[in-house]
Amino acid sequence: MNKRDAVLAVLDSSKPQEYIPAAFFLHFPPEYHLGQAAVQKHLEFFRYTDMDFVKIQYERKFPYDDRIREPSDWAKVQPLKADFFEPMLQAVEGLVREAGKEALVVVTLYSPFMCAGHIAGNERLIQHMAEDPDAVNRGMEIVTENLMTFVHNCIAAGVDGFYHSTQGYEQGRLPDAELFHRCVKPWDLYVMGEINAQCPFNILHI
Repeated sequence: MNKRDAVLAVLDSSKPQEYIPAAFFLHFPPEYHLGQAAVQKHLEFFRYTDMDFVKIQYERKFPYDDRIREPSDWAKVQPLKADFFEPMLQAVEGLVREAGKEALVVVTLYSPFMCAGHIAGNERLIQHMAEDPDAVNRGMEIVTENLMTFVHNCIAAGVDGFYHSTQGYEQGRLPDAELFHRCVKPWDLYVMGEINAQCPFNILHI
């Protein structure tokens, strides 16, 4: 059984699980975040640990936008085209090409809430959500569309799935839990629905 089969067997509940796949993750130094350097460092780590699948770190934060000062400013969030993600996509394409035949390749995917925090800072994002959740949701829609540009390009590159990180419902994260249900959960579910429809192996990181 190769690594691909060993991990995919986890999904088969019709027979006993004879092997427990394992993997180990860390963020590499900045010089190995993007492009071919990221491909080589991920492969080195994959081979050295002999882990059971390739998990690609996400290292392309959404650009900070200092125009977002009030909740209504979230409508100004800029659409991002595929070329913004190109350095990450080069790493994804290279790792699918180099390791995809022997192991599943899974890409780390931040949630729209996490990406929105990159754009304006977490403190400001949460403050604006509390003041005017509907206004923030206009920006969250654009953020989610931007994230889906990355997702669709990763799928086109041949990834097997995503390691999807979500935040927002931790104790003390938001001043009102209802904000999670209004401004975080719907966008998470949108992303999850798409990756679950398109990819055979996704992991939810909570």
